[in-house]
Amino acid sequence: MINNSSTTIEVVKFSNCLHGDKDLTGTVGDTVLNANSNRQYAAFINNSSSDITLILGDKSKGAIGRGIVLKPRGSYEINQSNLYVGKVSAISASNCKLTFTECIE
Repeated sequence: MINNSSTTIEVVKFSNCLHGDKDLTGTVGDTVLNANSNRQYAAFINNSSSDITLILGDKSKGAIGRGIVLKPRGSYEINQSNLYVGKVSAISASNCKLTFTECIE
């Protein structure tokens, strides 16, 4: 989890990370990250006041509320415990911004 490292598990360190944000237009799904077989970690943070739905796959595979729902100020993390290397898309009912980080090593 973000900011919740364990003292019993070795901490994975990354030297190659992409940081960005994605402006989402209300009710229009969009790609946040393309598929990346080298992905080791990704985090998504909803700093808006609206729910954002993450879709593991193409935007056509999900809809508002049909995916991983990030509540305002919520976050979701892809790590070694739930590694997913496919495309990640997102959609929201209103205009908002999703912040993300992807690390490949």
